[in-house]
Amino acid sequence: MMRINATEPEKAVLMARRHPGGRLAFTLIEILVVVAIIGILVAVLLPTLARAREQTRALVCLTHLSQQGVALSGYSADNRGILPWAGTFRYTLMEGEYYVGISRKPPHWAIVNIGLLYPKYVGANASLFYCPNNKGVEENSENGKDRLALCYRNQRPTDPQYHTAHDLPYHPYTAYGYAVPVVPARSPRDAGSKMYPQECVRYGNRPDAADYPYWVYLTSPEDPAPTFLGSFPRETRGKHNVHALVTDGYFAGENEGDHRIFEGYHLKSYNVLFGDFHAKRVPDPGGQIHAADLNPIAGRPSSPGPVDNETKVYKVWDYFSRNP
Repeated sequence: MMRINATEPEKAVLMARRHPGGRLAFTLIEILVVVAIIGILVAVLLPTLARAREQTRALVCLTHLSQQGVALSGYSADNRGILPWAGTFRYTLMEGEYYVGISRKPPHWAIVNIGLLYPKYVGANASLFYCPNNKGVEENSENGKDRLALCYRNQRPTDPQYHTAHDLPYHPYTAYGYAVPVVPARSPRDAGSKMYPQECVRYGNRPDAADYPYWVYLTSPEDPAPTFLGSFPRETRGKHNVHALVTDGYFAGENEGDHRIFEGYHLKSYNVLFGDFHAKRVPDPGGQIHAADLNPIAGRPSSPGPVDNETKVYKVWDYFSRNP
């Protein structure tokens, strides 16, 4: 067999690449080239992977809302078209009954909002009450599904593990806001365009400007803020064939600091369940709703005077209902 001898320059290259142990090694330039290629691939793939992960989370949230829609449909069928009554706080699954006007001492727990779907209409697994992007109310947090199960089993002061219903931070929470236009302790209707009849959204014994904030929003002669959603003339407000019913937007209490950590915000959009029980994503125009960090619903009558910040959230709700 013919033997091919390496030239002197080739021998020099081979010797330079030979590891002291006798193995061939990569040169520094070759290592740097490989590292650079890996860095480029990571830079290209990471945003794609992050978006794919976020799309998965958004789909999980949307699936949870769709399941709630099926459950609410069953609840409506069993209750002649009446949907669950609203709590004072739209993010609670149970709350002290005095919040909904029952004065009994010591207070029992009242099941409110979409909490009334548990467990008959959703089964024992309460996971569908939680959005994977809501970091303020997580499934396994202190106020998550285990707290719901505990309070549900111990609603009365005579129950062995009863905890006082006066303790608001102890309440079981959900990641979803329910029936925001409705006065506390009243119920929306499974009735299409008449989901929120007048008797559900106003007290009726006050001037318009001092009634429930949603009624103030509907009747104000001013064009309410936020202006970035456009102009909503008074005669068009709340007039929809299909209304928003549940959303992963934040409509909770007033003292949590940055409200945005309580939102299930996905790809610059909110997931919304509508009154005909279909769920879809509604875009946040330019990300401005999320950036505004709006005050949540007040759950109380308005102070007479011009439309203020607490009615802004109702324009957002109206915006959702305009995009079914």
